[in-house]
Amino acid sequence: MHKAHIEDMAKTWNLFMKGLEARAKAGGPEHLRTLRALRSHYRRMGEEIAEERKKLGISQERLAKTTGIDQAEISRIERDIVDPRLGTYVRLLEGVGLGLRVERLNKGAISRPRQVSARRIGR
Repeated sequence: MHKAHIEDMAKTWNLFMKGLEARAKAGGPEHLRTLRALRSHYRRMGEEIAEERKKLGISQERLAKTTGIDQAEISRIERDIVDPRLGTYVRLLEGVGLGLRVERLNKGAISRPRQVSARRIGR
């Protein structure tokens, strides 16, 4: 991908996120907390992918070939420059031998929060 195009995407993404944050602020503290929790979660997923990839001695280039995801995109995900779709995360997680699991944090109503995290496949 051309460098100027990547910079334009980053600017567009940053503008989108600023607008989303402004709407969350207008929605009140609960909306803002939800947005921050979501961003924090995605940041952790990118970090987990990078940590596992490095533990396994896999380069971004090799992971790109394995998953079909561009190496530059993997780099941006690991550095929290972009927020990819969930399907992209799943492909990356599988590429380093991790899977995605949804588990209930608290017993009770369906409306309670859930946690999604990367776990080694086979655990």
